[in-house]
Amino acid sequence: MMNLHQSNNSSIEASPTDSDDFVLVDAVFRDYDIRGLAGSELNSEFALRLGKAVGETILNLGENAVYIARDGRLSSDALSESLCLGLRHSGCNVFDLGQTATPVLNFAICHRDTATCGVMITASHNPGHYNGFKIVLEGQVILAEGLEDLKVIMAANNVPMAPEGNLVSLDVVPSYLDFIVATNKVSRPFKLVIDGGNSVSGPLAVALFKRLGCTVDPLFCSVDGNFPNHDPNPSEQQNLQPLITQVISTGADLGLAFDGDGDRLVVISQRGEIVWPDRLMMIFAQTLLIEHPGSTIVFDVKSSKRLGELVEQYSGVPVMCKTGHSHIRKAVRDNNALLGGEFSGHIFFNDRWRGFDDGCYAAMRLLEILSVEWHGQTYSLDQIIGEFKETSYTPEILVPVAEDAKFEIMKTLVSQCHFTGGTISCLDGLRVEYENGWGLIRASNTTPNLTLRFEAENDIELEIVKQHFHKALSPFINNIEDHI
Repeated sequence: MMNLHQSNNSSIEASPTDSDDFVLVDAVFRDYDIRGLAGSELNSEFALRLGKAVGETILNLGENAVYIARDGRLSSDALSESLCLGLRHSGCNVFDLGQTATPVLNFAICHRDTATCGVMITASHNPGHYNGFKIVLEGQVILAEGLEDLKVIMAANNVPMAPEGNLVSLDVVPSYLDFIVATNKVSRPFKLVIDGGNSVSGPLAVALFKRLGCTVDPLFCSVDGNFPNHDPNPSEQQNLQPLITQVISTGADLGLAFDGDGDRLVVISQRGEIVWPDRLMMIFAQTLLIEHPGSTIVFDVKSSKRLGELVEQYSGVPVMCKTGHSHIRKAVRDNNALLGGEFSGHIFFNDRWRGFDDGCYAAMRLLEILSVEWHGQTYSLDQIIGEFKETSYTPEILVPVAEDAKFEIMKTLVSQCHFTGGTISCLDGLRVEYENGWGLIRASNTTPNLTLRFEAENDIELEIVKQHFHKALSPFINNIEDHI
């Protein structure tokens, strides 16, 4: 097998029977999904071959059916059509859920008897000229090794023709909404502003929270694959500014920001403060551990040290794992964890929910908590967050690098970078723990960037940690002072 992290220029030549101009670009096969430039790296021929490869894999598992869904990107319809052709060519029966969110596809896999496999056509939070594929086999998102296996099948392109599988259209959204509404414990109305980022998240979230009795102010909630207002990425602070402004100006209780395929959530408080997902995880963990002491809580390397401390304080077992929705999902399953989450906004409930990430569901669970009365009164999100011990921290800091260089840079840093006075973890990149803070540098799996993040007990200690990283990284990364 070829190395997953070869250069963008690395490719597998098409077989002699294919069109002469098709090449299989190695770099689109990432750590936990397929993602690349629509039209050039990911085109109809790619989707056709992928469909054949996934179909053959599903049949080899003893299954014969698959769910397909797509986001609202301009390229998603054509990729979906070709993917379905390839799947049917292999003999798989295809159940097309249409244009909808990733959690709806996961809901179908978990709650219907039709199939345990699915493919979501999406590039999640990436800009509109990207697209990709999230692949679920037997209820689990496949990781790098499984994607490598699919790549080999796609390169050979010799999947035998089978009796053509059926194509059936299904609308699972009503069942998805009915299930959440029937099982929710939200006991009072909320005034919400919802930023859907012109993605499939918007209409779904608006429909759900209206049914939950909320007053909803939709912001960028019409689907438009051009993403005219901002990229569907709630992790970027600048993308949250319109939502913050609208929450403050309307006096809303909360602002909810979703990503391009609906499996991530970032929340804005009534005061206009960004409540990053690791802080949401602290609220969820605290609530769940009171009811289920001793349970495991999973979180990623970008998360606040306060999260691990809180889990231990409430008699839970903290488990840190690699960043990535599929890594968290797998860790939740392997550890039978009650809850999992990562800093980018993927949150996995594994109690009343089925262990997959869903931005709308996580927001509903937050409203449940905010509905509860303590000593005769309810508490706002700002009040709950205010009870947590403060730290000084940065959001994610992105350092642009070439897509085909980021993993090699990280290999160099791991082997040659020296951090004095800190404890180094290489679980995912380099996370260096100091007495009063920590810093992280890792390669983004979805964008051509290195990612930095820092946290410390106070602003002074935060600057000290950042200077440690500046000194250690400056021999290897040009102009690092522009970012730290």
